[in-house]
Amino acid sequence: MAVHSSVKEYHTRAHMGMIDVTGDFQQAVTDACRECGIKSGIVTGFTTGGVAALTTLEFEPGMVNHDLKAAMDIFSPYTDERGRVIPYEHHNTWHDDNGSSHIKSALLSPFITVPFIDGRITVGPWQNLTLVECDTRDRHREIVFQVMGE
Repeated sequence: MAVHSSVKEYHTRAHMGMIDVTGDFQQAVTDACRECGIKSGIVTGFTTGGVAALTTLEFEPGMVNHDLKAAMDIFSPYTDERGRVIPYEHHNTWHDDNGSSHIKSALLSPFITVPFIDGRITVGPWQNLTLVECDTRDRHREIVFQVMGE
C-alpha cells in the first residue's frame, strides 16, 4: 500500500469562519495518484490546530454564515446575553478567552477521512469538506493530507 503526504496552509477567520477545502482534498488525491500510481483508497485531512476542525456540510451562505455557528453556540457559547465572555475553567489555566473554542472543535473533529475510487473523492453533490476556525482570533492553519491506497 502506497502512502503520500502533503501539507497546505490557510488563513482562517475567527468565530466559526469556514473554508471549502473539497478541491484541496481532491488535489491531494490527484497528486498521490500521479506520483505513486494509487487508484483507490482513502484520504485523511488533519488540521494541526487545537481549536480548528474539519467537517462536511453543504457550503451555502445560510449554513456557512449562520446556522453552524448558531448551533455550536448553543453547546458552547462565547459570550452571554450581555456580550460578556463566559468564564470557562480553561481561561484560568492559560489566561485566554477561547474555552468555548476548544469545546466546539472537540465536538466537530480535527480530522476527516474520505474514500476515493479511480482517483476521485466520493463526496455527494451537496457535500463539501470544510475547514472550520473555532478560535476567537483569525489564525494561520495547516491541513496535513495523507493519501493511502493501491
